[in-house]
Amino acid sequence: MKKHAILLAALIGAASAQAQVYGTVAVGGSHLNVDCTGTTSCKSDNTGFKLVGGYAFGNGLSLELGYVSFGKFSGSDGTGSVDIKPTAFTLGGAYALPLGTDWGLNLRLGAAQVKTKLSAVVGTLSGSDSLTKTKVYAGLGVSYALSKEFKLELGLDASQAEYDGEKGGLRLISLGATYAF
Repeated sequence: MKKHAILLAALIGAASAQAQVYGTVAVGGSHLNVDCTGTTSCKSDNTGFKLVGGYAFGNGLSLELGYVSFGKFSGSDGTGSVDIKPTAFTLGGAYALPLGTDWGLNLRLGAAQVKTKLSAVVGTLSGSDSLTKTKVYAGLGVSYALSKEFKLELGLDASQAEYDGEKGGLRLISLGATYAF
């Protein structure tokens, strides 16, 4: 029994020695996959950003909590216009696969609370509404370590916006920096 307790204490100590808290800030181009048929103008590309906090358990596994702003998208048909602003809070797992001493591949999968906010104007009338839905969140990134604590990452994050039964794919292609504390 004593041997098991000593072994368990050693394993917990080794795991906590590898555990690490980190934060990521990234910015880049965003896109909403939406049908623009019948519009006179349609803007489905913009700039977005993400903020992520993570806890690395060791062996490449992490738990991440994040916020993503996918930017603002718009469309009009001559009589009215609509602006769509999707944002998401994310929670999921990440796996960092080393590709050598400085390079790495990061895979993310989790859930996102995606809030799709719409603002519309028709003539002199205007209004806004929003809908929040839980959606799948996935990400892929290639990282380069400048030091043990500081990494740069080129990433792709994807989820889905939904409002009134209409769905559109969201993606953010970003360049960011991660700092491990």
